[in-house]
Amino acid sequence: MASNFLRKIIGLELEEKILNVGALIGLVGVFLPWIGGERLGGLNTSYSGFGFYTSFIGIVVFLLLLALLLITIVPLTGGPILLRKRHREVARLCLAGAAVILILAALSVLTKVTFEFSRMEVRFGIYVSLIGSLITLLYAFLRFQEQRRNQVQEIFHHPDEEVTPPKKEKEAAESFEAPPPPPPPPPLEPEEHRLYP
Repeated sequence: MASNFLRKIIGLELEEKILNVGALIGLVGVFLPWIGGERLGGLNTSYSGFGFYTSFIGIVVFLLLLALLLITIVPLTGGPILLRKRHREVARLCLAGAAVILILAALSVLTKVTFEFSRMEVRFGIYVSLIGSLITLLYAFLRFQEQRRNQVQEIFHHPDEEVTPPKKEKEAAESFEAPPPPPPPPPLEPEEHRLYP
């Protein structure tokens, strides 16, 4: 079953793979330290996305990115399709956009805290989450644009127009013989020119 799942993941489009890897990176970043430093008692502490003042934002970001992953993973494991194809890219774009906005909000809160407490500093975990969410947002936007372009092409596609397969076109070209070129025009008679009047 695991090999079947891996084959399905390998069979995904490149944009889909990058989008899901970005969401996975963002999820991992929520577990990493977002802020840390020395408290008043002299103890070194660090807080992940689930701790400190931004714990609610970290939980929401985690749920948003998890929902992004589940949109792809659940159908690959044989589960139901969570969203129809026409709504999938819009939902991904909205989820990724909300995650990026919330991470930027958390970053602004943590930056304000570091200005108030000189021994606290913003750690790398929030940057990992931000980078993963930005990658996800970029590829969600690209897939959304591709879906819109395909919808426009479907509107202008007429099923009444029959496209001949390449083999039939080749056979038709071979059976059609071009008419011979017309004969060249007869040569003109030379003109007589007098040298002297």
